[in-house]
Amino acid sequence: MENWTESLEKYLEEGKLPLIGEKFSRKKEIGDKLKLQREESHKIALSRRRKQGVGRGIPFSWGIAAMFLLLLGIGGYYFSEKKIVTEGTALAYELPDGSNVQIMENSSLTYNRITWLWERKLQLFGKASFEVTKGKTFTVNTEAGAVTVLGTKFLVDQQGKKMFVNCEEGSVKVETAVGKRTLVAGESVRCDENKIIPVPKPDDPEFPEVLGYEDDPLVNVVADIELIFKVTVVGREKCDGLTYNGTVLTKDLNATLEKVFGSCGISYELRGKEIILK
Repeated sequence: MENWTESLEKYLEEGKLPLIGEKFSRKKEIGDKLKLQREESHKIALSRRRKQGVGRGIPFSWGIAAMFLLLLGIGGYYFSEKKIVTEGTALAYELPDGSNVQIMENSSLTYNRITWLWERKLQLFGKASFEVTKGKTFTVNTEAGAVTVLGTKFLVDQQGKKMFVNCEEGSVKVETAVGKRTLVAGESVRCDENKIIPVPKPDDPEFPEVLGYEDDPLVNVVADIELIFKVTVVGREKCDGLTYNGTVLTKDLNATLEKVFGSCGISYELRGKEIILK
């Protein structure tokens, strides 16, 4: 007869319990108890894993939700960004608060329609003329510095780290890395990385008596006329798409208006400091 010890070990290795012979009569009883204990242990372990899984799942789910909301917020912010770019011609644009801006050629203006509700801030690359409605602080950020106003009319011409600012009405604050300066109507400054320099007024010799234009967008010529003579042109949308070949006489407003608008077939009326285009 086969050695019973070896037989038992063989059956135990195979996960079986021999039922032959009296020597093994209690093995079935013991085996059943062991099997029951294994099943109980398995149930307990499975229950623990499920509880641990649930515990880990809750923060994970909240993490996914938080990430989703964050991405939604970031996406909403950037999708609310408005960018206006000009190339060959200038563009008249009205901001959400009713402020008007004349964006000159080869320039861009960017603002966010959401944050604009509580802070009037925008980014300018290039040149633009602003007529700001009264209200909260209005800030134009450029690579060269920032211009801040409450309600006024002004011009910003930024090229890289250099900037020219002219205040036409009210007052503006110009701020760069080297300092601050407040301008009142009729004052201008030029800024760079090292200094802020006052600029002579338009009726000083800075402007030659005659300025020449060749196929220049009429809206740009009108902006120059406003700057040189300190006037406001009403109805400038009539200039969209038109170009001008000719001169501007910087010492004679009437002659300039006749030359510019007469050559373009636009009727006008001069009322004090306003030029009404018809």
